[in-house]
Amino acid sequence: MHNKAPFKRVQLNLLQAFRGIAALLVVLFHVDQLSNENLNQPFLFDFFQFGSAGVDYFLVLSGFVAIYAHWHELGQRSFKKFKSFLTKRFIRIYPVYWIVSIVVIAFLFVMPGFAKKGDLTLEFLGKSFLLFPQSEAPLLDVGWTLILIVFFYLIFSLVFILPLRFYLPLVVLLMLASGTQYIQGLAVTNEYPVLQLLTNSLNPEFALGCLAAWLALTRNLPQRKSIFIAGSTLFLLVGILHAYDVILDIEPLQLFGTTLLLNRVFFFGIPCFLLVLGAASLDLNKGTEIPQSLNYLGNASYSIYLIHSPVVSAMTKLAVKFNLGNSPIQALLIGFLILAIALTLGCLFYSFVEQPIVGFLRQRLIKRKTPAKSAV
Repeated sequence: MHNKAPFKRVQLNLLQAFRGIAALLVVLFHVDQLSNENLNQPFLFDFFQFGSAGVDYFLVLSGFVAIYAHWHELGQRSFKKFKSFLTKRFIRIYPVYWIVSIVVIAFLFVMPGFAKKGDLTLEFLGKSFLLFPQSEAPLLDVGWTLILIVFFYLIFSLVFILPLRFYLPLVVLLMLASGTQYIQGLAVTNEYPVLQLLTNSLNPEFALGCLAAWLALTRNLPQRKSIFIAGSTLFLLVGILHAYDVILDIEPLQLFGTTLLLNRVFFFGIPCFLLVLGAASLDLNKGTEIPQSLNYLGNASYSIYLIHSPVVSAMTKLAVKFNLGNSPIQALLIGFLILAIALTLGCLFYSFVEQPIVGFLRQRLIKRKTPAKSAV
């Protein structure tokens, strides 16, 4: 990891655009899911059942950004860098997540009929707030992905304090452990949530993102546009096949008498790897202009991701309570209304809550070598 050629940090506009698109896909997925569950009506013919693949993009992107943002620091052992990395990640994830969680808790106390059994117990809430693995999804159900991301950041942070001769075998061991989850009979159930996290089959998606960053930064790929088109096309093609159950969540494959379980890492993780690699290579080569709206949507993606699920859930339940959405047309209109409200609230939350709070905490908790106006 030493002697890396210098590179100029550039704005990765294509990756930013797809961050916004990925957030939109996840919202569309939950609108469709909850429209089916609560209104007994599909939304847009169930086309966006594959929208959950936006999560795979986020996981691959997290691996990419970790390497890209700390490229020149890799291999440099420093407790200061270790502390700085974790502080930045804490600021980025937890405060905004806590605020949304508190709002949801307040709502559940006012409207207890919306709570599930056990939602308001101290143990469940404590683990949810810490993003500590447990047998159920956290209070904010999208928090299951944040548990994976926090775990990845903890493992990645060790690169700043462990010698590479210890760090690299640790990463290999974790990847091998995750690989066991693709073999029938070896998958860890949610009865053992910590072990399930350590061996989670989605952990390799972070590794794919790290690999994409390494390739983009060390190889001048002449096929960058082809890679980008291949990743985008494959993502959409597999998504359509998945939406209409041609490809299931888990596809068994018999190989040498062993049943392998192919899951979203193969169906969406690999296309996202190609998409991230191609997009980053294009951005690093000549740069790409994107509409301001997509840039903003990408910036607001975390707020949208946190806000949308409780909003969509509550609003579909309210639609049922008021006997709305009984016809396909009515359900479609309600779905679009819920989609618009969820996106609007997410964007407002980003502009008036996330941005000010994250900016304030960065100024207070991160020591800068340059004046406060410089970007972190």
